[in-house]
Amino acid sequence: MPRKTKNGEPFDQMDYIKKWGKENMATISGRYKKEFVQAFKDACKTLGIRQSDVYRKAMQAVIDEAEKSSQE
Repeated sequence: MPRKTKNGEPFDQMDYIKKWGKENMATISGRYKKEFVQAFKDACKTLGIRQSDVYRKAMQAVIDEAEKSSQE
Protein backbone atom coordinates (compact mmCIF):
# COMPACT_ATOMS: atom_id res chain seq x y z
CA MET A 1 0.00 0.00 0.00
CA PRO A 2 1.48 3.39 -1.00
CA ARG A 3 2.27 5.87 1.73
CA LYS A 4 0.12 8.95 2.05
CA THR A 5 0.81 12.46 3.30
CA LYS A 6 -1.19 14.04 6.14
CA ASN A 7 -3.66 15.48 3.64
CA GLY A 8 -4.16 12.05 2.01
CA GLU A 9 -2.09 12.68 -1.11
CA PRO A 10 0.41 10.04 -2.27
CA PHE A 11 3.88 10.51 -0.78
CA ASP A 12 6.60 11.05 -3.40
CA GLN A 13 9.93 10.03 -1.84
CA MET A 14 12.07 11.38 -4.69
CA ASP A 15 10.28 14.73 -4.62
CA TYR A 16 10.81 14.90 -0.85
CA ILE A 17 14.54 14.15 -1.20
CA LYS A 18 14.93 16.74 -3.97
CA LYS A 19 13.09 19.42 -1.97
CA TRP A 20 15.08 18.65 1.19
CA GLY A 21 18.33 18.88 -0.77
CA LYS A 22 17.42 22.27 -2.23
CA GLU A 23 16.55 23.63 1.21
CA ASN A 24 19.48 22.16 3.15
CA MET A 25 22.43 21.54 0.84
CA ALA A 26 24.75 23.71 -1.25
CA THR A 27 27.38 22.95 -3.88
CA ILE A 28 30.88 24.33 -4.16
CA SER A 29 33.15 23.96 -7.15
CA GLY A 30 36.52 24.93 -8.47
CA ARG A 31 38.54 24.57 -11.65
CA TYR A 32 42.10 23.28 -11.60
CA LYS A 33 44.53 21.91 -14.14
CA LYS A 34 43.66 18.38 -15.24
CA GLU A 35 47.00 16.96 -14.07
CA PHE A 36 46.49 18.40 -10.58
CA VAL A 37 42.94 17.02 -10.35
CA GLN A 38 44.02 13.58 -11.56
CA ALA A 39 46.88 13.53 -9.04
CA PHE A 40 44.38 14.40 -6.29
CA LYS A 41 41.97 11.66 -7.39
CA ASP A 42 44.81 9.13 -7.53
CA ALA A 43 46.04 10.20 -4.08
CA CYS A 44 42.56 9.80 -2.59
CA LYS A 45 42.24 6.35 -4.15
CA THR A 46 45.67 5.32 -2.85
CA LEU A 47 44.79 6.52 0.65
CA GLY A 48 41.30 5.00 0.51
CA ILE A 49 39.54 8.28 1.30
CA ARG A 50 36.70 10.07 -0.42
CA GLN A 51 37.31 13.40 -2.12
CA SER A 52 34.34 14.92 -0.31
CA ASP A 53 35.89 13.97 3.05
CA VAL A 54 39.04 15.90 2.12
CA TYR A 55 36.95 18.94 1.13
CA ARG A 56 34.93 18.77 4.34
CA LYS A 57 38.02 18.49 6.57
CA ALA A 58 39.74 21.39 4.80
CA MET A 59 36.62 23.55 5.03
CA GLN A 60 36.17 22.72 8.71
CA ALA A 61 39.83 23.57 9.40
CA VAL A 62 39.34 27.01 7.81
CA ILE A 63 36.12 27.58 9.78
CA ASP A 64 37.84 26.56 13.03
CA GLU A 65 40.80 28.84 12.31
CA ALA A 66 38.51 31.79 11.56
CA GLU A 67 36.56 31.21 14.77
CA LYS A 68 39.81 30.96 16.72
CA SER A 69 41.17 34.21 15.25
CA SER A 70 37.89 36.06 15.85
CA GLN A 71 37.99 35.12 19.55
CA GLU A 72 41.44 36.62 20.04
